[in-house]
Amino acid sequence: MQSLKIDNGIIKAKKALMGPSLHPIKNIHLEITDGVLTQAKAHPTATTREVLNAKHCTLLPGLVDCHVHLALDGINFKDCMDKWHSPGLMASHIKKQLNAGLEQGLTYFRDGGDRGGQALTFKNSSPTNLPIKASGTALRIQKMYGTFLGPGLKKEQIKEAIAFLAGKNADPIKVLVSGIVSFKEYGRVGPQQFDLPTLQQIVNNAKKVGLKVMAHANSDEAVKICIQAGVHSVEHGYFISHDTLKMMAEKGIYWVPTIVPVANQLKKPNRDRFTKDELHVIEKTYKRQQEMLCWACEWGVTVGVGTDAGASGVLHGTGFHEELQLYREAGLSCETIVKAATINGAKILGLNSGLEQGKPLRFTAVAGDPLEDLNILKKPEYIYLHSPD
Repeated sequence: MQSLKIDNGIIKAKKALMGPSLHPIKNIHLEITDGVLTQAKAHPTATTREVLNAKHCTLLPGLVDCHVHLALDGINFKDCMDKWHSPGLMASHIKKQLNAGLEQGLTYFRDGGDRGGQALTFKNSSPTNLPIKASGTALRIQKMYGTFLGPGLKKEQIKEAIAFLAGKNADPIKVLVSGIVSFKEYGRVGPQQFDLPTLQQIVNNAKKVGLKVMAHANSDEAVKICIQAGVHSVEHGYFISHDTLKMMAEKGIYWVPTIVPVANQLKKPNRDRFTKDELHVIEKTYKRQQEMLCWACEWGVTVGVGTDAGASGVLHGTGFHEELQLYREAGLSCETIVKAATINGAKILGLNSGLEQGKPLRFTAVAGDPLEDLNILKKPEYIYLHSPD
Protein backbone atom coordinates (compact mmCIF):
# COMPACT_ATOMS: atom_id res chain seq x y z
CA MET A 1 0.00 0.00 0.00
CA GLN A 2 1.29 3.47 -0.91
CA SER A 3 0.21 6.66 0.82
CA LEU A 4 -0.01 9.39 -1.80
CA LYS A 5 1.30 12.92 -1.29
CA ILE A 6 -0.30 14.78 -4.18
CA ASP A 7 -1.57 18.34 -3.78
CA ASN A 8 -1.89 19.27 -7.46
CA GLY A 9 -2.26 17.15 -10.58
CA ILE A 10 -4.29 14.42 -12.27
CA ILE A 11 -5.16 10.90 -11.15
CA LYS A 12 -6.43 8.38 -13.70
CA ALA A 13 -8.48 5.43 -12.50
CA LYS A 14 -10.47 2.54 -13.94
CA LYS A 15 -13.45 3.53 -11.82
CA ALA A 16 -14.39 5.86 -8.96
CA LEU A 17 -17.33 5.56 -6.54
CA MET A 18 -18.29 9.20 -6.33
CA GLY A 19 -20.22 11.29 -3.86
CA PRO A 20 -22.69 10.32 -1.11
CA SER A 21 -24.41 7.76 -3.36
CA LEU A 22 -21.16 6.03 -4.43
CA HIS A 23 -22.07 6.70 -8.04
CA PRO A 24 -19.66 4.69 -10.24
CA ILE A 25 -17.85 6.55 -13.02
CA LYS A 26 -15.61 4.51 -15.33
CA ASN A 27 -12.34 5.64 -16.91
CA ILE A 28 -12.19 8.73 -14.73
CA HIS A 29 -9.68 11.55 -14.43
CA LEU A 30 -9.57 13.41 -11.13
CA GLU A 31 -8.08 16.89 -11.07
CA ILE A 32 -6.63 17.97 -7.74
CA THR A 33 -5.86 21.57 -6.79
CA ASP A 34 -4.35 22.27 -3.39
CA GLY A 35 -5.65 18.91 -2.17
CA VAL A 36 -9.22 19.62 -3.29
CA LEU A 37 -11.01 17.56 -5.95
CA THR A 38 -11.83 20.28 -8.47
CA GLN A 39 -12.91 18.16 -11.46
CA ALA A 40 -13.97 14.57 -12.09
CA LYS A 41 -14.45 13.60 -15.73
CA ALA A 42 -14.94 10.41 -17.67
CA HIS A 43 -12.89 10.21 -20.91
CA PRO A 44 -11.42 13.75 -20.63
CA THR A 45 -9.12 15.34 -23.15
CA ALA A 46 -5.42 14.50 -23.07
CA THR A 47 -3.30 16.20 -20.43
CA THR A 48 0.35 16.48 -19.53
CA ARG A 49 -0.43 16.98 -15.83
CA GLU A 50 -0.82 13.31 -14.96
CA VAL A 51 0.64 12.45 -11.55
CA LEU A 52 -0.71 8.95 -10.95
CA ASN A 53 -1.90 6.29 -13.36
CA ALA A 54 -4.19 4.00 -11.35
CA LYS A 55 -6.10 2.67 -14.36
CA HIS A 56 -6.30 -0.79 -12.77
CA CYS A 57 -7.94 0.59 -9.61
CA THR A 58 -11.31 1.51 -8.20
CA LEU A 59 -11.24 4.60 -6.00
CA LEU A 60 -13.71 4.88 -3.14
CA PRO A 61 -14.13 7.45 -0.37
CA GLY A 62 -11.57 6.65 2.32
CA LEU A 63 -12.29 3.83 4.75
CA VAL A 64 -13.08 5.02 8.28
CA ASP A 65 -12.85 3.10 11.56
CA CYS A 66 -15.30 4.83 13.91
CA HIS A 67 -14.11 3.16 17.12
CA VAL A 68 -10.52 2.24 17.99
CA HIS A 69 -8.23 2.31 21.02
CA LEU A 70 -4.78 3.22 19.77
CA ALA A 71 -3.22 2.89 23.22
CA LEU A 72 -4.01 -0.87 23.15
CA ASP A 73 -2.97 -3.55 20.66
CA GLY A 74 -5.52 -6.35 21.06
CA ILE A 75 -2.81 -8.80 22.15
CA ASN A 76 -1.33 -7.95 25.55
CA PHE A 77 -3.39 -5.59 27.68
CA LYS A 78 -0.93 -5.44 30.60
CA ASP A 79 2.08 -4.80 28.37
CA CYS A 80 0.28 -1.88 26.73
CA MET A 81 -0.71 -0.39 30.09
CA ASP A 82 2.88 -0.65 31.31
CA LYS A 83 3.90 1.58 28.37
CA TRP A 84 1.44 4.27 29.44
CA HIS A 85 4.03 5.39 32.00
CA SER A 86 6.63 6.04 29.29
CA PRO A 87 5.75 8.79 26.79
CA GLY A 88 8.43 7.61 24.34
CA LEU A 89 7.32 3.98 24.36
CA MET A 90 3.68 5.00 24.13
CA ALA A 91 4.28 7.27 21.15
CA SER A 92 6.08 4.44 19.32
CA HIS A 93 3.29 2.04 20.22
CA ILE A 94 0.50 4.33 18.97
CA LYS A 95 2.39 5.11 15.77
CA LYS A 96 2.68 1.36 15.14
CA GLN A 97 -1.06 0.80 15.64
CA LEU A 98 -1.91 3.79 13.45
CA ASN A 99 0.36 2.57 10.67
CA ALA A 100 -1.21 -0.90 10.88
CA GLY A 101 -4.56 0.72 10.13
CA LEU A 102 -3.22 2.84 7.29
CA GLU A 103 -1.59 -0.23 5.71
CA GLN A 104 -5.04 -1.84 5.58
CA GLY A 105 -6.49 1.10 3.63
CA LEU A 106 -7.99 3.07 6.51
CA THR A 107 -7.89 6.84 6.12
CA TYR A 108 -9.44 8.09 9.38
CA PHE A 109 -9.86 6.85 12.95
CA ARG A 110 -11.97 7.82 15.96
CA ASP A 111 -10.25 6.86 19.19
CA GLY A 112 -12.57 5.84 22.03
CA GLY A 113 -10.23 6.84 24.81
CA ASP A 114 -7.90 5.53 27.48
CA ARG A 115 -7.32 6.43 31.11
CA GLY A 116 -4.26 8.58 30.48
CA GLY A 117 -5.53 10.23 27.32
CA GLN A 118 -2.56 8.70 25.49
CA ALA A 119 -4.01 8.83 21.98
CA LEU A 120 -5.13 12.44 22.44
CA THR A 121 -1.67 13.42 23.70
CA PHE A 122 -0.09 11.68 20.69
CA LYS A 123 -2.41 13.51 18.30
CA ASN A 124 -1.81 16.89 19.93
CA SER A 125 1.98 16.47 20.01
CA SER A 126 2.30 15.43 16.37
CA PRO A 127 3.75 18.05 14.00
CA THR A 128 1.48 16.76 11.22
CA ASN A 129 -2.29 16.75 10.86
CA LEU A 130 -3.05 13.14 11.81
CA PRO A 131 -6.28 11.51 10.60
CA ILE A 132 -7.51 10.95 14.15
CA LYS A 133 -10.44 12.10 16.23
CA ALA A 134 -9.60 11.39 19.87
CA SER A 135 -11.84 11.53 22.95
CA GLY A 136 -9.07 11.53 25.56
CA THR A 137 -10.41 10.01 28.77
CA ALA A 138 -13.94 8.63 29.06
CA LEU A 139 -16.52 9.96 31.50
CA ARG A 140 -17.57 7.30 33.99
CA ILE A 141 -18.83 7.02 37.55
CA GLN A 142 -16.49 5.99 40.37
CA LYS A 143 -16.33 2.25 41.12
CA MET A 144 -18.13 1.39 37.87
CA TYR A 145 -16.91 -0.20 34.61
CA GLY A 146 -14.07 1.36 32.68
CA THR A 147 -11.07 1.94 34.96
CA PHE A 148 -8.74 1.68 31.93
CA LEU A 149 -10.79 4.21 29.97
CA GLY A 150 -10.97 7.08 32.41
CA PRO A 151 -10.73 8.13 36.08
CA GLY A 152 -13.97 7.75 38.00
CA LEU A 153 -16.01 10.90 38.57
CA LYS A 154 -18.64 12.14 40.96
CA LYS A 155 -21.69 13.60 39.23
CA GLU A 156 -20.78 17.12 40.33
CA GLN A 157 -17.41 16.80 38.54
CA ILE A 158 -18.85 16.08 35.09
CA LYS A 159 -19.16 19.68 33.83
CA GLU A 160 -15.59 20.43 34.88
CA ALA A 161 -14.34 17.22 33.22
CA ILE A 162 -15.97 18.15 29.92
CA ALA A 163 -14.45 21.63 30.01
CA PHE A 164 -11.04 20.10 30.77
CA LEU A 165 -11.31 17.69 27.82
CA ALA A 166 -12.42 20.49 25.52
CA GLY A 167 -9.36 22.46 26.61
CA LYS A 168 -7.18 19.48 25.70
CA ASN A 169 -8.63 19.46 22.16
CA ALA A 170 -10.65 16.27 22.71
CA ASP A 171 -13.16 15.44 19.98
CA PRO A 172 -15.63 13.86 20.75
CA ILE A 173 -16.61 13.34 24.41
CA LYS A 174 -16.79 9.64 25.34
CA VAL A 175 -19.24 8.56 28.03
CA LEU A 176 -19.71 5.09 29.53
CA VAL A 177 -23.46 4.71 29.99
CA SER A 178 -23.40 1.02 30.88
CA GLY A 179 -21.05 -1.85 31.55
CA ILE A 180 -20.09 -4.58 29.08
CA VAL A 181 -21.93 -7.73 28.01
CA SER A 182 -21.52 -10.93 29.96
CA PHE A 183 -19.95 -13.98 28.34
CA LYS A 184 -21.33 -16.17 31.12
CA GLU A 185 -25.02 -15.28 31.10
CA TYR A 186 -26.75 -14.46 27.82
CA GLY A 187 -28.36 -11.02 27.83
CA ARG A 188 -26.78 -9.79 31.05
CA VAL A 189 -25.05 -6.40 30.90
CA GLY A 190 -22.99 -4.48 33.46
CA PRO A 191 -24.83 -1.82 35.52
CA GLN A 192 -26.01 1.47 34.05
CA GLN A 193 -23.84 4.40 35.13
CA PHE A 194 -25.89 7.46 34.21
CA ASP A 195 -29.60 8.23 34.39
CA LEU A 196 -31.40 10.26 31.72
CA PRO A 197 -31.16 13.71 33.41
CA THR A 198 -27.41 13.31 33.97
CA LEU A 199 -26.81 12.10 30.43
CA GLN A 200 -28.82 15.05 29.09
CA GLN A 201 -26.58 17.31 31.16
CA ILE A 202 -23.50 15.72 29.60
CA VAL A 203 -24.85 16.16 26.07
CA ASN A 204 -25.81 19.79 26.75
CA ASN A 205 -22.48 20.66 28.36
CA ALA A 206 -20.61 19.05 25.47
CA LYS A 207 -22.73 20.97 22.99
CA LYS A 208 -21.85 24.26 24.71
CA VAL A 209 -18.16 23.66 23.97
CA GLY A 210 -18.88 22.51 20.41
CA LEU A 211 -18.45 18.78 20.99
CA LYS A 212 -20.56 15.70 20.30
CA VAL A 213 -20.98 12.65 22.51
CA MET A 214 -20.12 9.06 21.64
CA ALA A 215 -21.86 6.79 24.14
CA HIS A 216 -20.75 3.31 25.15
CA ALA A 217 -24.06 1.59 25.87
CA ASN A 218 -25.31 -1.98 26.13
CA SER A 219 -28.84 -3.11 27.11
CA ASP A 220 -32.00 -1.76 25.58
CA GLU A 221 -32.61 0.61 28.47
CA ALA A 222 -29.12 2.14 28.27
CA VAL A 223 -29.41 2.67 24.52
CA LYS A 224 -32.88 4.15 24.91
CA ILE A 225 -31.76 6.86 27.32
CA CYS A 226 -28.84 7.63 24.99
CA ILE A 227 -31.32 8.32 22.22
CA GLN A 228 -33.58 10.35 24.50
CA ALA A 229 -30.60 12.41 25.69
CA GLY A 230 -29.55 13.15 22.11
CA VAL A 231 -26.10 11.59 21.96
CA HIS A 232 -24.34 11.72 18.61
CA SER A 233 -23.60 8.00 18.35
CA VAL A 234 -24.27 4.78 20.22
CA GLU A 235 -21.26 2.48 20.47
CA HIS A 236 -21.84 -1.28 20.77
CA GLY A 237 -25.57 -1.29 21.59
CA TYR A 238 -25.85 -4.99 22.37
CA PHE A 239 -29.37 -6.24 23.20
CA ILE A 240 -31.07 -3.24 21.64
CA SER A 241 -34.75 -3.87 20.81
CA HIS A 242 -36.60 -3.38 17.54
CA ASP A 243 -38.57 -0.45 18.97
CA THR A 244 -35.41 1.28 20.15
CA LEU A 245 -33.78 0.80 16.75
CA LYS A 246 -36.79 2.48 15.15
CA MET A 247 -36.45 5.34 17.66
CA MET A 248 -32.79 5.62 16.72
CA ALA A 249 -33.73 5.95 13.06
CA GLU A 250 -36.38 8.58 13.82
CA LYS A 251 -34.00 10.68 15.93
CA GLY A 252 -31.07 10.37 13.51
CA ILE A 253 -28.73 8.82 16.08
CA TYR A 254 -25.76 6.99 14.56
CA TRP A 255 -24.93 3.40 15.50
CA VAL A 256 -21.52 1.68 15.62
CA PRO A 257 -22.30 -2.01 16.41
CA THR A 258 -18.72 -3.34 16.97
CA ILE A 259 -19.43 -7.01 16.32
CA VAL A 260 -15.85 -8.23 15.93
CA PRO A 261 -14.68 -7.86 19.56
CA VAL A 262 -17.33 -10.39 20.60
CA ALA A 263 -17.10 -12.67 17.56
CA ASN A 264 -13.30 -12.91 17.77
CA GLN A 265 -13.51 -14.48 21.22
CA LEU A 266 -14.44 -17.68 19.39
CA LYS A 267 -11.05 -17.72 17.62
CA LYS A 268 -7.78 -19.17 18.88
CA PRO A 269 -6.20 -18.43 21.29
CA ASN A 270 -9.04 -16.47 22.93
CA ARG A 271 -11.56 -19.34 22.82
CA ASP A 272 -9.32 -21.45 25.07
CA ARG A 273 -10.20 -19.14 27.98
CA PHE A 274 -13.90 -20.02 27.87
CA THR A 275 -16.06 -23.00 28.77
CA LYS A 276 -18.34 -24.67 26.24
CA ASP A 277 -21.36 -22.88 27.73
CA GLU A 278 -19.59 -19.53 27.57
CA LEU A 279 -18.68 -20.07 23.92
CA HIS A 280 -22.35 -20.70 23.22
CA VAL A 281 -23.28 -17.42 24.95
CA ILE A 282 -20.66 -15.52 22.93
CA GLU A 283 -21.88 -16.96 19.64
CA LYS A 284 -25.52 -16.27 20.44
CA THR A 285 -24.65 -12.71 21.49
CA TYR A 286 -22.79 -11.71 18.33
CA LYS A 287 -25.27 -13.42 16.02
CA ARG A 288 -28.11 -11.45 17.62
CA GLN A 289 -26.09 -8.28 16.98
CA GLN A 290 -25.79 -9.26 13.31
CA GLU A 291 -29.56 -9.71 13.14
CA MET A 292 -30.17 -6.28 14.68
CA LEU A 293 -27.66 -4.75 12.27
CA CYS A 294 -29.77 -5.93 9.35
CA TRP A 295 -32.93 -4.51 10.89
CA ALA A 296 -31.13 -1.22 11.54
CA CYS A 297 -30.22 -0.90 7.87
CA GLU A 298 -33.75 -1.90 6.86
CA TRP A 299 -35.28 0.81 9.06
CA GLY A 300 -32.90 3.59 8.05
CA VAL A 301 -30.43 3.81 10.93
CA THR A 302 -27.12 5.29 9.77
CA VAL A 303 -24.64 2.56 10.67
CA GLY A 304 -20.87 3.06 10.72
CA VAL A 305 -18.05 0.55 10.98
CA GLY A 306 -16.15 0.48 14.24
CA THR A 307 -13.96 -2.33 15.47
CA ASP A 308 -13.00 -1.52 19.07
CA ALA A 309 -9.49 -2.29 17.77
CA GLY A 310 -7.14 -2.77 20.69
CA ALA A 311 -9.77 -4.78 22.57
CA SER A 312 -8.84 -8.41 23.23
CA GLY A 313 -8.47 -10.29 19.95
CA VAL A 314 -9.01 -7.28 17.67
CA LEU A 315 -5.92 -6.03 15.85
CA HIS A 316 -5.70 -2.58 14.32
CA GLY A 317 -6.30 -2.65 10.57
CA THR A 318 -7.07 -6.34 10.07
CA GLY A 319 -9.89 -6.11 12.60
CA PHE A 320 -11.64 -3.66 10.26
CA HIS A 321 -11.84 -6.21 7.46
CA GLU A 322 -13.03 -8.86 9.93
CA GLU A 323 -15.84 -6.49 10.93
CA LEU A 324 -16.78 -5.99 7.27
CA GLN A 325 -16.95 -9.76 6.77
CA LEU A 326 -19.28 -10.05 9.77
CA TYR A 327 -21.52 -7.46 8.12
CA ARG A 328 -21.47 -9.55 4.94
CA GLU A 329 -22.12 -12.75 6.89
CA ALA A 330 -25.14 -11.01 8.40
CA GLY A 331 -26.59 -10.65 4.90
CA LEU A 332 -25.86 -7.03 4.01
CA SER A 333 -24.98 -6.21 0.40
CA CYS A 334 -21.49 -5.13 -0.58
CA GLU A 335 -22.84 -1.70 -1.49
CA THR A 336 -24.45 -1.23 1.94
CA ILE A 337 -21.24 -2.31 3.66
CA VAL A 338 -18.98 -0.07 1.57
CA LYS A 339 -21.27 2.87 2.28
CA ALA A 340 -21.13 2.13 6.03
CA ALA A 341 -17.33 1.88 5.87
CA THR A 342 -16.88 5.14 3.95
CA ILE A 343 -19.73 7.65 3.60
CA ASN A 344 -21.41 6.82 6.92
CA GLY A 345 -18.10 6.78 8.77
CA ALA A 346 -17.31 10.24 7.43
CA LYS A 347 -20.73 11.48 8.63
CA ILE A 348 -20.19 10.07 12.11
CA LEU A 349 -16.77 11.71 12.42
CA GLY A 350 -18.00 14.97 10.88
CA LEU A 351 -15.48 14.88 8.04
CA ASN A 352 -15.68 17.25 5.09
CA SER A 353 -13.39 15.18 2.88
CA GLY A 354 -13.84 12.18 0.62
CA LEU A 355 -14.40 11.56 -3.05
CA GLU A 356 -16.70 14.42 -3.96
CA GLN A 357 -16.10 17.37 -6.25
CA GLY A 358 -15.38 20.59 -4.36
CA LYS A 359 -14.20 18.83 -1.19
CA PRO A 360 -10.73 17.95 0.12
CA LEU A 361 -9.72 14.62 -1.38
CA ARG A 362 -9.49 11.46 0.72
CA PHE A 363 -9.76 8.02 -0.82
CA THR A 364 -8.78 4.36 -0.72
CA ALA A 365 -7.83 2.66 -4.00
CA VAL A 366 -8.11 -1.07 -4.65
CA ALA A 367 -7.44 -3.31 -7.65
CA GLY A 368 -10.95 -4.47 -8.50
CA ASP A 369 -14.52 -3.54 -7.58
CA PRO A 370 -15.47 -3.81 -3.87
CA LEU A 371 -19.15 -3.56 -4.80
CA GLU A 372 -18.76 -6.99 -6.36
CA ASP A 373 -16.18 -8.55 -4.02
CA LEU A 374 -15.66 -7.16 -0.53
CA ASN A 375 -12.42 -9.12 -0.09
CA ILE A 376 -10.71 -6.74 -2.51
CA LEU A 377 -10.63 -4.14 0.27
CA LYS A 378 -8.12 -6.30 2.16
CA LYS A 379 -5.41 -5.41 -0.36
CA PRO A 380 -5.40 -1.62 -0.85
CA GLU A 381 -3.14 -0.20 -3.52
CA TYR A 382 -3.17 3.47 -2.43
CA ILE A 383 -4.59 5.81 0.16
CA TYR A 384 -4.84 9.57 -0.11
CA LEU A 385 -5.00 11.44 3.20
CA HIS A 386 -4.69 15.15 2.39
CA SER A 387 -7.41 16.58 4.59
CA PRO A 388 -7.83 19.50 6.99
CA ASP A 389 -10.76 17.79 8.76
